[in-house]
Amino acid sequence: MSSAPQGALQPQDVRISVKQPSYDWVLFDLDETLLDFPVAQALERTLQIYGVMPTPAKMAEYHELNHRLWQQYNSGEIDAAHLQQTRFSLFAEQVDVAPMAMNDAFLQQIIALSEPLEGVTETLLALQGRVRMGIITNGFSLPQRGRLDKLGWGDWFEPLVISDEVHVTKPAAAIFQHALDLMGQPSPARVLMVGDNPKTDIAGAAAQGLATCWYNPQRHDTPCESTHEIHHFAHLADIVLGQ
Repeated sequence: MSSAPQGALQPQDVRISVKQPSYDWVLFDLDETLLDFPVAQALERTLQIYGVMPTPAKMAEYHELNHRLWQQYNSGEIDAAHLQQTRFSLFAEQVDVAPMAMNDAFLQQIIALSEPLEGVTETLLALQGRVRMGIITNGFSLPQRGRLDKLGWGDWFEPLVISDEVHVTKPAAAIFQHALDLMGQPSPARVLMVGDNPKTDIAGAAAQGLATCWYNPQRHDTPCESTHEIHHFAHLADIVLGQ
Protein backbone atom coordinates (compact mmCIF):
# COMPACT_ATOMS: atom_id res chain seq x y z
CA MET A 1 0.00 0.00 0.00
CA SER A 2 1.45 3.34 -1.03
CA SER A 3 1.72 6.12 1.51
CA ALA A 4 0.68 9.69 0.89
CA PRO A 5 3.44 11.99 -0.39
CA GLN A 6 5.40 13.68 2.33
CA GLY A 7 3.86 17.01 3.28
CA ALA A 8 0.46 16.18 1.76
CA LEU A 9 -2.63 17.20 3.74
CA GLN A 10 -4.25 14.38 5.64
CA PRO A 11 -8.07 14.32 6.01
CA GLN A 12 -7.77 15.16 9.71
CA ASP A 13 -5.80 18.29 8.81
CA VAL A 14 -8.65 19.78 6.75
CA ARG A 15 -10.90 22.16 8.66
CA ILE A 16 -14.00 23.71 7.10
CA SER A 17 -14.61 27.10 8.66
CA VAL A 18 -18.29 27.99 9.18
CA LYS A 19 -18.80 31.49 10.47
CA GLN A 20 -21.00 31.62 13.53
CA PRO A 21 -24.02 33.94 13.55
CA SER A 22 -23.60 37.25 15.36
CA TYR A 23 -26.85 36.58 17.26
CA ASP A 24 -28.62 33.51 18.57
CA TRP A 25 -32.10 35.01 18.44
CA VAL A 26 -33.88 37.50 16.18
CA LEU A 27 -37.11 39.04 17.40
CA PHE A 28 -39.25 40.84 14.84
CA ASP A 29 -41.95 43.44 14.91
CA LEU A 30 -44.74 42.35 12.55
CA ASP A 31 -46.61 45.33 11.05
CA GLU A 32 -44.59 47.27 8.47
CA THR A 33 -41.51 45.20 9.34
CA LEU A 34 -42.39 41.72 8.08
CA LEU A 35 -45.85 42.36 6.61
CA ASP A 36 -47.67 45.39 5.27
CA PHE A 37 -50.80 46.56 7.06
CA PRO A 38 -53.20 47.64 4.27
CA VAL A 39 -55.55 49.79 6.35
CA ALA A 40 -56.85 52.02 3.56
CA GLN A 41 -57.72 49.15 1.20
CA ALA A 42 -59.27 47.08 3.98
CA LEU A 43 -61.38 50.01 5.16
CA GLU A 44 -62.56 50.74 1.62
CA ARG A 45 -63.59 47.12 1.06
CA THR A 46 -65.35 46.92 4.43
CA LEU A 47 -67.41 50.01 3.76
CA GLN A 48 -68.32 48.65 0.32
CA ILE A 49 -69.49 45.39 1.87
CA TYR A 50 -71.93 47.26 4.09
CA GLY A 51 -72.94 49.85 1.50
CA VAL A 52 -71.50 52.78 3.41
CA MET A 53 -70.56 55.82 1.30
CA PRO A 54 -69.01 58.26 3.76
CA THR A 55 -68.53 61.94 3.10
CA PRO A 56 -65.01 63.40 3.37
CA ALA A 57 -66.07 64.98 6.67
CA LYS A 58 -67.23 61.62 8.05
CA MET A 59 -63.98 59.95 6.97
CA ALA A 60 -61.99 62.67 8.70
CA GLU A 61 -64.07 62.16 11.82
CA TYR A 62 -63.40 58.40 11.68
CA HIS A 63 -59.63 58.84 11.33
CA GLU A 64 -59.54 61.31 14.21
CA LEU A 65 -61.53 58.93 16.41
CA ASN A 66 -59.41 55.93 15.44
CA HIS A 67 -56.17 57.79 16.14
CA ARG A 68 -57.42 58.89 19.55
CA LEU A 69 -58.56 55.37 20.44
CA TRP A 70 -55.17 53.88 19.52
CA GLN A 71 -53.41 56.46 21.67
CA GLN A 72 -55.67 55.53 24.59
CA TYR A 73 -55.10 51.82 23.95
CA ASN A 74 -51.32 52.14 23.79
CA SER A 75 -51.31 54.14 27.04
CA GLY A 76 -53.45 51.52 28.78
CA GLU A 77 -56.54 53.74 29.18
CA ILE A 78 -58.83 51.41 27.20
CA ASP A 79 -58.75 47.73 26.27
CA ALA A 80 -58.82 46.12 22.84
CA ALA A 81 -62.54 45.34 22.97
CA HIS A 82 -63.41 48.98 23.63
CA LEU A 83 -61.22 50.15 20.74
CA GLN A 84 -62.72 47.67 18.29
CA GLN A 85 -66.28 48.29 19.45
CA THR A 86 -65.99 52.06 19.21
CA ARG A 87 -63.96 52.80 16.09
CA PHE A 88 -66.66 51.70 13.63
CA SER A 89 -69.59 53.13 15.56
CA LEU A 90 -69.80 56.17 13.25
CA PHE A 91 -70.33 54.01 10.18
CA ALA A 92 -72.26 51.16 11.80
CA GLU A 93 -75.05 53.44 12.99
CA GLN A 94 -75.60 54.65 9.41
CA VAL A 95 -76.52 51.16 8.18
CA ASP A 96 -77.88 49.70 11.42
CA VAL A 97 -75.28 46.97 11.94
CA ALA A 98 -73.31 46.02 15.04
CA PRO A 99 -69.99 47.93 15.23
CA MET A 100 -68.15 44.75 16.18
CA ALA A 101 -69.45 42.97 13.07
CA MET A 102 -68.03 45.74 10.91
CA ASN A 103 -64.77 45.59 12.87
CA ASP A 104 -64.49 41.83 12.32
CA ALA A 105 -65.09 42.27 8.59
CA PHE A 106 -62.33 44.89 8.51
CA LEU A 107 -59.87 42.55 10.23
CA GLN A 108 -60.70 39.77 7.78
CA GLN A 109 -59.92 42.16 4.93
CA ILE A 110 -56.57 42.96 6.56
CA ILE A 111 -55.79 39.24 6.56
CA ALA A 112 -56.87 38.81 2.94
CA LEU A 113 -54.95 41.80 1.58
CA SER A 114 -51.74 41.77 3.61
CA GLU A 115 -48.50 40.61 1.98
CA PRO A 116 -44.84 40.26 3.04
CA LEU A 117 -42.70 43.33 2.45
CA GLU A 118 -39.94 43.24 -0.14
CA GLY A 119 -37.07 40.90 0.73
CA VAL A 120 -38.70 39.49 3.85
CA THR A 121 -39.52 35.96 2.70
CA GLU A 122 -36.05 35.35 1.26
CA THR A 123 -34.36 36.73 4.37
CA LEU A 124 -36.42 34.61 6.75
CA LEU A 125 -35.61 31.51 4.72
CA ALA A 126 -31.90 32.38 4.89
CA LEU A 127 -32.11 32.71 8.68
CA GLN A 128 -34.09 29.53 9.28
CA GLY A 129 -31.98 26.86 10.91
CA ARG A 130 -29.17 29.32 11.67
CA VAL A 131 -30.86 31.36 14.42
CA ARG A 132 -34.07 31.15 16.40
CA MET A 133 -36.80 33.62 15.49
CA GLY A 134 -39.69 35.18 17.40
CA ILE A 135 -42.17 38.04 17.11
CA ILE A 136 -43.25 40.77 19.52
CA THR A 137 -46.15 42.74 18.05
CA ASN A 138 -48.57 45.41 19.16
CA GLY A 139 -51.88 44.37 17.67
CA PHE A 140 -54.92 42.16 17.84
CA SER A 141 -54.75 38.40 17.87
CA LEU A 142 -57.04 37.74 14.89
CA PRO A 143 -55.17 39.64 12.16
CA GLN A 144 -51.71 38.89 13.54
CA ARG A 145 -52.18 35.12 13.75
CA GLY A 146 -54.44 35.07 10.71
CA ARG A 147 -51.87 36.63 8.41
CA LEU A 148 -49.07 34.35 9.59
CA ASP A 149 -51.28 31.29 9.13
CA LYS A 150 -52.34 32.45 5.65
CA LEU A 151 -48.70 32.57 4.60
CA GLY A 152 -47.83 29.23 6.24
CA TRP A 153 -45.53 31.00 8.68
CA GLY A 154 -47.39 29.99 11.83
CA ASP A 155 -44.62 27.69 13.07
CA TRP A 156 -41.69 29.86 11.96
CA PHE A 157 -41.71 32.01 15.10
CA GLU A 158 -41.52 30.94 18.71
CA PRO A 159 -42.32 32.87 20.79
CA LEU A 160 -45.14 34.81 19.15
CA VAL A 161 -46.02 37.55 21.65
CA ILE A 162 -49.09 39.64 20.79
CA SER A 163 -50.00 42.62 22.94
CA ASP A 164 -53.71 41.79 22.71
CA GLU A 165 -53.04 38.42 24.37
CA VAL A 166 -50.61 39.52 27.08
CA HIS A 167 -52.35 42.84 27.85
CA VAL A 168 -49.24 44.97 27.61
CA THR A 169 -47.80 46.85 24.63
CA LYS A 170 -44.35 47.82 23.41
CA PRO A 171 -42.32 49.71 24.54
CA ALA A 172 -43.19 48.53 28.07
CA ALA A 173 -40.48 46.44 29.70
CA ALA A 174 -42.99 43.74 30.65
CA ILE A 175 -43.68 42.60 27.08
CA PHE A 176 -39.98 42.20 26.29
CA GLN A 177 -39.33 40.41 29.57
CA HIS A 178 -42.28 38.10 28.88
CA ALA A 179 -40.72 37.17 25.55
CA LEU A 180 -37.31 36.61 27.15
CA ASP A 181 -38.92 34.35 29.78
CA LEU A 182 -40.48 32.26 27.01
CA MET A 183 -37.05 32.10 25.34
CA GLY A 184 -35.39 30.80 28.52
CA GLN A 185 -33.72 34.12 29.40
CA PRO A 186 -30.85 34.10 26.87
CA SER A 187 -28.14 36.72 27.10
CA PRO A 188 -29.79 39.96 25.89
CA ALA A 189 -26.66 40.84 23.92
CA ARG A 190 -27.24 37.72 21.80
CA VAL A 191 -30.80 38.79 20.95
CA LEU A 192 -31.50 41.20 18.08
CA MET A 193 -34.81 43.09 17.91
CA VAL A 194 -35.77 44.22 14.40
CA GLY A 195 -38.48 46.82 13.87
CA ASP A 196 -39.54 49.96 12.05
CA ASN A 197 -40.58 52.07 15.07
CA PRO A 198 -37.78 53.93 16.86
CA LYS A 199 -39.78 54.20 20.07
CA THR A 200 -41.79 51.01 20.50
CA ASP A 201 -39.36 48.58 18.84
CA ILE A 202 -35.90 50.07 19.16
CA ALA A 203 -35.95 52.11 22.36
CA GLY A 204 -38.14 49.53 24.09
CA ALA A 205 -35.78 46.67 23.27
CA ALA A 206 -32.62 48.64 23.98
CA ALA A 207 -33.89 49.49 27.45
CA GLN A 208 -33.88 45.75 28.18
CA GLY A 209 -30.32 45.33 26.93
CA LEU A 210 -31.19 43.81 23.56
CA ALA A 211 -29.28 44.61 20.40
CA THR A 212 -31.44 46.45 17.90
CA CYS A 213 -31.84 46.88 14.15
CA TRP A 214 -33.93 49.77 12.85
CA TYR A 215 -35.65 48.88 9.57
CA ASN A 216 -35.85 52.29 7.91
CA PRO A 217 -36.76 51.81 4.23
CA GLN A 218 -37.91 55.41 3.83
CA ARG A 219 -34.61 56.71 5.25
CA HIS A 220 -36.30 58.87 7.86
CA ASP A 221 -33.97 61.15 9.78
CA THR A 222 -35.81 60.55 13.06
CA PRO A 223 -33.34 60.24 15.96
CA CYS A 224 -32.89 56.53 16.65
CA GLU A 225 -30.09 55.00 18.69
CA SER A 226 -30.01 51.50 17.25
CA THR A 227 -27.19 48.97 17.06
CA HIS A 228 -27.79 48.60 13.32
CA GLU A 229 -29.85 50.37 10.67
CA ILE A 230 -30.97 48.89 7.36
CA HIS A 231 -32.83 50.37 4.42
CA HIS A 232 -33.35 47.08 2.57
CA PHE A 233 -34.64 44.09 4.52
CA ALA A 234 -32.34 41.68 2.67
CA HIS A 235 -29.34 43.35 4.35
CA LEU A 236 -30.46 41.87 7.68
CA ALA A 237 -29.08 38.44 6.79
CA ASP A 238 -25.53 39.77 6.54
CA ILE A 239 -25.81 41.41 9.96
CA VAL A 240 -27.27 38.37 11.69
CA LEU A 241 -25.11 35.74 10.03
CA GLY A 242 -21.91 37.78 10.30
CA GLN A 243 -21.24 37.72 6.59
